[in-house]
Amino acid sequence: MNRKQTTDMMKRSKVLSAVCVCAVCAAPLQAQQMSMVHENELAIVYYMPLTQIAVTIEYDEINMQPGVFYQYAERYLGSTDMIVEEQTLFRVTNITTSLRTLADTQRAYKVVAQRGVESQLLALTDEGILYGYNVPPQAAVPCPYRPLMAREVVTPRSMPLLEEQMLANSTAKMAEGAAKQIYQLRETRLNLLSGDVEHAPADGQAMQLVMAELDQRERQLTALFVGSKTIQHHSKTIYYTPREVKSEEIICRFSRYTGVVAPDDLSGEPVSLTVAGQQQALMPAADTKKSGKAQTPSQIYYNLPGSATVLVQYGSITTENTYPVAQYGVAIPLALDLFTADKMPHIYFNTQTGNISSIQK
Repeated sequence: MNRKQTTDMMKRSKVLSAVCVCAVCAAPLQAQQMSMVHENELAIVYYMPLTQIAVTIEYDEINMQPGVFYQYAERYLGSTDMIVEEQTLFRVTNITTSLRTLADTQRAYKVVAQRGVESQLLALTDEGILYGYNVPPQAAVPCPYRPLMAREVVTPRSMPLLEEQMLANSTAKMAEGAAKQIYQLRETRLNLLSGDVEHAPADGQAMQLVMAELDQRERQLTALFVGSKTIQHHSKTIYYTPREVKSEEIICRFSRYTGVVAPDDLSGEPVSLTVAGQQQALMPAADTKKSGKAQTPSQIYYNLPGSATVLVQYGSITTENTYPVAQYGVAIPLALDLFTADKMPHIYFNTQTGNISSIQK
């Protein structure tokens, strides 16, 4: 969910909520927690949503292998930037935040027999979150799967040497022969590009294939001197449930030698999460003595969510977003008159916030 979609959702929620508050201005503003369900009691229990913050850390695992001729890299290739020992390092590439919704078992409500409200028309998710009344069944949404692929930089599987070099009586001679091959490949490439060859490739496509083969072979030979790297992409998602309006936590640490580690593992640098929330508040209920109209609340509640600004920091990497948070909200009952009208309403609830999405007659 991007920032624009989140802002639009919060604006739409406020408009719908304002309409519903007017419809139940005489109803209690604070919903009571569900009382115990008794044995053989005919009741349906549902839950308000619980917002979790998902922090996804994307990082690379870099495996470095020294080449067999690394001791001769400077002598024959003039290179000092070579890998001299086997090593594995980790680095953070990106940090993102998103939301995950669970059922809030601390905010449970039950519906028993009530005039006008037909409990069999309640529609719940698999987690028990109310998503509609008198609506079609909700289609299951498949979870998107994105495989993380390894990016292989240079990983020679065998020694790309000629027979003469393989039969050399010393490692130094083998290294010298490999270096000569590298320079011969470079000379061949230069001659092809300048057209100084007797049998040039027939067309552009053939030229590309020849050049690609020359490049690959040079990389394999060069890796024998400077070493090779294999980079594997990983991601780790950590879930945090905000309960307090203001909170700051070290949700994990990141080590360049072991990757993501526990918050109390001082071998890594901290990944901190700061939540600056805003609790939802409502105006006092209208004075029914003056208006003379006291609407009866139903047993179906919707949630007017709060919001929170979420800041994640790791070193120089910072990400900040504002989200609606269900548990910072207040539960408001729908007016019973809504269900005793001539035509049964179709009510849709937002399963992420608990707010009303739409009411259709």
